[in-house]
Amino acid sequence: MSTAQRQSFSSVILALGIAGAAASAFGAAVVQELKGDVRAGATPAQGKPVARNQRVLSGTVVTTASGSQVVLRFDDGEVVALHENTQFRIGEFRYRLQEPKADRAAFVLMQGALRAVSGALGERSPEAFSLVAPQSTIGIRGTDFMVAVATPTAYLSVLKGTITATNAAGTVAFGAGTLGSVATSTTLAISIPESALPGAAASAFRALGALPLTRGSPSGEIQLPGTAASKAQDASAFGRDTAESARDLGRDFGQGMSGSARDRVQDIPSKSSKP
Repeated sequence: MSTAQRQSFSSVILALGIAGAAASAFGAAVVQELKGDVRAGATPAQGKPVARNQRVLSGTVVTTASGSQVVLRFDDGEVVALHENTQFRIGEFRYRLQEPKADRAAFVLMQGALRAVSGALGERSPEAFSLVAPQSTIGIRGTDFMVAVATPTAYLSVLKGTITATNAAGTVAFGAGTLGSVATSTTLAISIPESALPGAAASAFRALGALPLTRGSPSGEIQLPGTAASKAQDASAFGRDTAESARDLGRDFGQGMSGSARDRVQDIPSKSSKP
């Protein structure tokens, strides 16, 4: 990864961190299950051990140690499982039952592997979801998928629905039953056979794919009293703008000052004929 690419990815993480801090009054997720050493904090170095049923706020980095695992349930019912040796930032998450136009789910997979089952937000506002990895930004269309970062390549596995991988080279869509890889932030994502998966990614996908994950029920809007609610709304508006800038950075990641990404889209169909 070049210096310009590292600086761009760092900018994404910083912007999402600012957005998350601004919107944290609305919360984000609950620790549903965990095994081993799982920590959460503003940075990996500041992480403190979490407990089952603990609430995790926007702006938090969740870290899993070797042999550890955690399942997070978000307020819209989305479920995210983190494999061992993973760092995952909740940049900004906002789901309010009566305000779909305010939906935001901006995440960063800093390292490691995860599986995500989309919830109500992903169903009604798929364009509001983004998962930034060093090689691309992942979008969804109602889905259950996995991502493993094995520098410098990211590997993708779609269990249900469709995801898109966007970077400086363009956008590629992957359907259910397909595997993909993104070699760098400036090369187009491609479909690959299972035999092309490296051992670490294959192991992570087996472990995550075996988890009995199902979408949860939306918990609705968190009620905040008086002044706190007003301040939280102001903060969230600021966070929303910042997260939008972060998503733009993610889409253009790796370009430096070379200009906008080329408008090129390629679809990789599902192996299944079912919708």
